[in-house]
Amino acid sequence: MQRLLMLLLGLTLTALAYAGDLVYLNSSAGAQRLLQADYNRQYFAVQPFVDTQENLAFCGPASMAAVLNSLPRETRPVAPQLKPFPYFTQDSFFNQRTQTIKTREATLRSGLTLQQMTEMFRQFAVNADLFYGDQLTESSFRDLMTTAMGDPNTRLIVNFDRKTLNQQGAGHFSPIAAYDSASDSVLILDVAKFKYPPFWVSIPDLLNAMNTIDSDSGKSRGLIRVRALLH
Repeated sequence: MQRLLMLLLGLTLTALAYAGDLVYLNSSAGAQRLLQADYNRQYFAVQPFVDTQENLAFCGPASMAAVLNSLPRETRPVAPQLKPFPYFTQDSFFNQRTQTIKTREATLRSGLTLQQMTEMFRQFAVNADLFYGDQLTESSFRDLMTTAMGDPNTRLIVNFDRKTLNQQGAGHFSPIAAYDSASDSVLILDVAKFKYPPFWVSIPDLLNAMNTIDSDSGKSRGLIRVRALLH
């Protein structure tokens, strides 16, 4: 019945999934916004390293691998299948240290929480700071965003509830790669490429999507700021 109604209305499942005020990068408006954005340099630093998450639970590992690969001076591991070339993969990210926080097998079953991802980042040569959505205001979030996007040695990963943005799914992680002050929106490099391309979302809407409860942790979603340790 739902499919028949959609056909009568001239809609598709994909069209419904793209409902809302989000602006997707593969649209003319989305591409133009990136070119005009005053904070867009991180897109070109991070985007080349964003790989599709390997399964429905690996949005966290996919986001972390992309960020670590993109940071300057970060020492990459040599994955056996890529030898001799060093590169973080969603599998090689799991090592003896990170698996004391959560194993790869357990992550396959239930994903990662914001706290677990932050602790895993700290096993590498980076600083990682956690910010819960319910502790941020629009102003403080905007300040954090512009400061991070203006620093070539800093990266952001956001944890948000897709349903709040009228997308299919629930809790999700992906890197942020640009901020446009004219539209007060940020560009999320969605690691679930089989579902959505990168998209622009306003600061208020993203903050609302972050200010939701992760049932696994019982705490608010939020974001992680990762900074390279420069020697």
